[in-house]
Amino acid sequence: MKTQVIKLDSHDDVTSVRDKMSWAKAERILLVFPRHARILARPLDLRLLRRHADTLGAQLGIVSGNIDQRRSAEELIIPAFARVASAQRKPWERENAPERPVRRNEAPDLLQMRHAAFPSEAAWRSIFGLRFLFFTVAVLAILAVLSLFIPSATIILNPASGMQSLTLKVSASREVTTVNLAGSLPARLSSLIVEQSKTIPVTGKVAVPEAHAHGLATFRNLTNTLTGIPAGTVIRNLSSPPVRFVTTIDAVVAAGIDKKVDVPIQAVDGGTVGNLPAEALASFEGELGTSLAVVNSTPTTGGSDRNALIQTASDRAELRAALLAEILVNCGTNIQQNLKHGDVYFPGTLDGSQVLSETFFPAADQSGNTLSLTLRVQCQAQYAAQSDLNTLSQISMDANLPKGYAPPSKELTLSPTSTPLTGADGVTHWEMQVQRIVQASLDQLNVVELSAGRRPAEVIRQLKKSLALAESPVVQLKPAWWPWLPLIPFRITVSAGN
Repeated sequence: MKTQVIKLDSHDDVTSVRDKMSWAKAERILLVFPRHARILARPLDLRLLRRHADTLGAQLGIVSGNIDQRRSAEELIIPAFARVASAQRKPWERENAPERPVRRNEAPDLLQMRHAAFPSEAAWRSIFGLRFLFFTVAVLAILAVLSLFIPSATIILNPASGMQSLTLKVSASREVTTVNLAGSLPARLSSLIVEQSKTIPVTGKVAVPEAHAHGLATFRNLTNTLTGIPAGTVIRNLSSPPVRFVTTIDAVVAAGIDKKVDVPIQAVDGGTVGNLPAEALASFEGELGTSLAVVNSTPTTGGSDRNALIQTASDRAELRAALLAEILVNCGTNIQQNLKHGDVYFPGTLDGSQVLSETFFPAADQSGNTLSLTLRVQCQAQYAAQSDLNTLSQISMDANLPKGYAPPSKELTLSPTSTPLTGADGVTHWEMQVQRIVQASLDQLNVVELSAGRRPAEVIRQLKKSLALAESPVVQLKPAWWPWLPLIPFRITVSAGN
């Protein structure tokens, strides 16, 4: 007899062994227990495995080196062996088969059971007229159901459209934070920094020293000592500020009181200021004043001036004002270019008074034919954002929407009709015209209700009478030969034409 040998592992339990036994296809199943591991040691485990073998229609046997385990198996009438070879060589003892139970009830009446299971057909079902009538009713019922669910219809409508136009009086202020229906909206602020230079010719004139005056100074000895006069000795007049002259050569005054010598002199500073009358120079600078006396016996001459251009205070003010004006113009242009499309610029709010730095060249009191100025100015101006204008226009147009009409899209056309003017209170006012396309509103549920179960011609007449349409409606049936529109609403589709 064929035997299925199953070697068990040390980690097997009742559940895993039963799974292995379920794959066996032989009439005898031999479980080989591991040599040094004690698994399934309880009699209950062997009893469960034996029951499982019975359900599989196989006889269970074991091979175990544990004598206690073999005894437990024999008590449960499970053949037990010490080796696999012994199990395959020796016959297995089988449990006595249970006695077959004796039938106590009488044998059933098979013919009666057959009639109960297959009763005879009713007599009326053999009548042809009745059977044809039922068949006809069934066919009509199927056709009625098909008439409800098979046909479909599409209604194409072209609603009437028109142009909605509205003139809005708009005001914007920095004090307003949100758009409101009264026409007020926030004034946004845009700023930028501009650095620009400008040069103009100067208009002032000033005398500039050109030639130095010269002459002779008479030195008179006040002592009996020979006194030397080195070149560069400074003499001056007594006015304030003083005019200074220097000797141009070395000289010596002879010893003796009132001894004199004439020495050439030249003015320290050029210009006509050095042209002095006779006896104007009468003082020394230095120690010689205690030994000598000096005077110019003749006038000093030869000093001359020339006229030079120089900036004036009016030149500086004029240049600053002109450059600020140019910067403001450029600021206004640049700010407008930086705005988004649709934003409205407020020219009356342009401000360039915040001067960050200014540099004149040449500096004040310095001569030069031209005067240059470089200004760095922060400019700012107010504007209305397109998003705020769209919001105001949207709520205003919706508040004045004609009854029975609705806009097919959110597209608006905004056109300013006046220039924004900013008042002394900082509020800017202007007007703009808003336009958009509106269409007659179509209630699809109402259209379906007016069309269900009617003929196409009747539907067209009813829709033209009830709705504002630009063109006659179009009714498309599927199949095309079907005479009525479906009774079921979801089989009717309503769409808008181009």
